[in-house]
Amino acid sequence: MEKRIKSAIEDFRLFSDRGYRRDSILRFVGDRYQLTGKERLLLHRCVYGKKEAAARRRKQADVKAVKGRRLAVDGYNNLITLESFLQGKLLVYCDDGFIRDLSEVHRRYRINPATEKALNLMAETLKSLRIGAVKVFYDSQLSRSGELAALTRRVLAAWGLEGDATAVRRGDTSVLAWSRLAASSDSVIIQKAWKVLDLAGFIVRKKAPDKVVRLNRLSEEALENLLA
Repeated sequence: MEKRIKSAIEDFRLFSDRGYRRDSILRFVGDRYQLTGKERLLLHRCVYGKKEAAARRRKQADVKAVKGRRLAVDGYNNLITLESFLQGKLLVYCDDGFIRDLSEVHRRYRINPATEKALNLMAETLKSLRIGAVKVFYDSQLSRSGELAALTRRVLAAWGLEGDATAVRRGDTSVLAWSRLAASSDSVIIQKAWKVLDLAGFIVRKKAPDKVVRLNRLSEEALENLLA
């Protein structure tokens, strides 16, 4: 890994453990090492201090323990991660044990050729985990969220799942209100949920573990792929 990025990651962890605010750390470390926007995104999404990382890991649900449980799915969060995987992009195994992409498409998301494939991957996995009722939530302010919810309902039904999908004003709030078990890698949801299933991460590790790179073992080639 490039020494500059490695030093930035180490500094970010150090200041996190000392209790500084993440936005302040990101600004300071990013400016100190003259990081690009994508490099800052890598720190923001994937780097945590030891205590915070350990606390987040304890929130992760064991896939063997979700059978029969209600699951609230953070729709765009899981969908975008899976689409990144289907498009051949690398994903990062972050300090807190969650797998994340470095795409920046959330507010500009559009239904695309990978969308239905990603939804089928989710449905197939939920079926194999023998999940109970499932509800997928999409942020309604994004274009065509209602259409995406309708497509999701059709995919869930095709897999024989007891499920629903809807577009709502606040996706994170709705996810947290519907079930104590959530599927997401979003920081707000991880912090507030009882247990969190890293659904997209679980799928990618099962289907193509070589597409997941560990933060501490980033080669120059992998880093270049991530930041492209």
